[in-house]
Amino acid sequence: MDDLRIALQRLASAGALQRVTTSLHWQYELAAVLWKLQHGPTVLFENVDGYDTPVVGNLLNTRDKLAIALDIGPDEVQPRVVHALNNPIEPTVVDEAPWLDVQHPGDVDLTDILPIPVISERDAGRYISAGVLICKDPETGRRNMAICRMQVKGPGQIGVYLAPTHSRGFLQMHRARGTKMEVAVAIGLHPGLLVASQLLTPLDETHVAGGIFQQPVPLARARTVDVEVPTGAEIVLEGVIDPAEEETEGPFGEFPGTYAPQRKNPVIRLTAVSTRERPIFQMIVGGRHPEHLVTGAIAREAGLFNAIRSVVPGVRRVLLTEGGTCRFHAVVSIAKRFPGEGRLTIVTAFANQDLIKHVVVVDDDIDLDNPTDVEWAVATRTRGHEDLVVLPGMKSNPVDPMSVDRTITKVGIDATLPVDAPAEARQRVGVPAHVMEDITHRWGDITGNN
Repeated sequence: MDDLRIALQRLASAGALQRVTTSLHWQYELAAVLWKLQHGPTVLFENVDGYDTPVVGNLLNTRDKLAIALDIGPDEVQPRVVHALNNPIEPTVVDEAPWLDVQHPGDVDLTDILPIPVISERDAGRYISAGVLICKDPETGRRNMAICRMQVKGPGQIGVYLAPTHSRGFLQMHRARGTKMEVAVAIGLHPGLLVASQLLTPLDETHVAGGIFQQPVPLARARTVDVEVPTGAEIVLEGVIDPAEEETEGPFGEFPGTYAPQRKNPVIRLTAVSTRERPIFQMIVGGRHPEHLVTGAIAREAGLFNAIRSVVPGVRRVLLTEGGTCRFHAVVSIAKRFPGEGRLTIVTAFANQDLIKHVVVVDDDIDLDNPTDVEWAVATRTRGHEDLVVLPGMKSNPVDPMSVDRTITKVGIDATLPVDAPAEARQRVGVPAHVMEDITHRWGDITGNN
């Protein structure tokens, strides 16, 4: 089964991995390098001050990295994740895993054994930023995976922020039952598992991960809690969350590019720590760093595509834009069949994800990866009084810095041509395609750069 190490081998073979042997400090310096290379290669830091454990970052700062890690083409990423949502594969449970090789007690000081970084200037301390928290529905046993920010508070103690999704819902169920929630945190996973953990789905994400890999994901039982963890993890933390216990956590630099404030949040009391021999620690730089944005975007785009396709079968692709923090702004291309499908796409997007507040819908001849092309569609294919959708007082997400009383005004732009638009409206100015292809083929001779 593919794991992080196989993914790194594939990235290296593709020229997308940079090894850094210069000694760097875990406080800010690792993050600074990843900011400098924010759209560049995956980085493996092999010499972190005071530690033998290497650190990897920029694992998913571009969508192409997932394609490389899965050994598929870049255009296959979104279809693969969409297919996985509709064709999940149940995992297998085994008795052994490499992460069981080195075992520590729960009260170990994590900063003694792991190069947990301080990432952003105003962060409250050292944060595990790429840990996948795994827990279970106390009624059905369904697993949930989610990347959660986790502040190291002291030996055996971690403050954790649970977003208002399934993990928090499970904790509320435990609160009602008067029970504690058992959890495991997997660090150092294949990027396919990271993407699966970000899906907004009622399904068990380990099943959807099987769909992404097109084979069952092997899981191993944790040592001290009733939770199963992917065998390919590098590091596994086990513990319990008492719903009645909360401590201050934060500030932490979040995806809108602002700091989430200090607030009372749940606490994980660790019961065990296990690692591979010389594990690889993974970090994700917080804030508007592309990895923080793209890791979640790949999953959200697939879920949004699925939702739109249920009402607009002609949807072609969904993109959450980096400028919109890969959460707030969506661009959708459709092959429009009937009047009103542009508007239907807009309202479906708003209903599917509360973070989305601006949607642009374009025809399928527009390149979503080219913002100039998208802007051109808005400029030449919209009439403001007919093609704007403005919805005030819509539910927002609490992390939206412009949210007031958890509401926001959402705006959509239908930049699609009318169904009965003349063929001339779709014609682009330029030379014949066969001439451009010939010139491209002869470009070396023409420019003298053979």
